[in-house]
Amino acid sequence: MSETTLCPCGSGLALDACCGPYVRGEKPAPTAEALMRSRYSAHCLHAFDYLDTSTHPAMREEVSVDEMRAWSEAVDWKGLEVLSVKGGQPGDETGEVSFVAHYVLGGVPQELREDSFFRCEEGVWYYADGLVHGQEPFRREAPKVGRNEPCPCGSGKKFKKCCGK
Repeated sequence: MSETTLCPCGSGLALDACCGPYVRGEKPAPTAEALMRSRYSAHCLHAFDYLDTSTHPAMREEVSVDEMRAWSEAVDWKGLEVLSVKGGQPGDETGEVSFVAHYVLGGVPQELREDSFFRCEEGVWYYADGLVHGQEPFRREAPKVGRNEPCPCGSGKKFKKCCGK
């Protein structure tokens, strides 16, 4: 990690002047946003131990470093957008950071939209939980009609000759 390497979090600062010291465990992130940015950087840098230690101790059993590693290593991280920050400043006990992380998986551009929740205990910020936003899958109102079944409109014709055209 050289001084000229830009931080992956998109701050425009050098890694060593931004997320690098947090990811390397040299000092704790001072705010919830700094922790969230450093966790994004940790994904980009494959610093999976940091992702584990920056997760709240009560939540660590729910997190698999191996699963995180497998998913993150398959992803080509492209950028981070911080959408909003609520609380999470020095002296606060909780904070919330909403963000979008852009990435490519299997050649397909994608994004992860999340509201992350953080807790500060004894001056150390931890990732506590997150709400991932996603598109709800399409669910049919009625069972799928086969091409050769009677059309549900009541015409008496086969579906393929009526509404299925």
